Amino acid sequence: MTRDDHGMSEEDDEKKSGAALGVKRQFDEFECPACSAHNPFETFGNGDEVLCNWCGMYFVVIVSDEGTLKLREA
Repeated sequence: MTRDDHGMSEEDDEKKSGAALGVKRQFDEFECPACSAHNPFETFGNGDEVLCNWCGMYFVVIVSDEGTLKLREA
């Protein structure tokens, strides 16, 4: 395990970013890929469907193994 100048390890950084959770990572906001609007939302995760409150489009949530959020038009 390596530590940086502030005593934080790479593992701590992963936990902070959610990467350690992988596909189980949960989110509470998203940016619409269609209209770029910021949407606060109730907690959602992999496989859930979200609605953009601005343009009205629905998206299926896909969370990668690295914990990255992607939205696919439903």
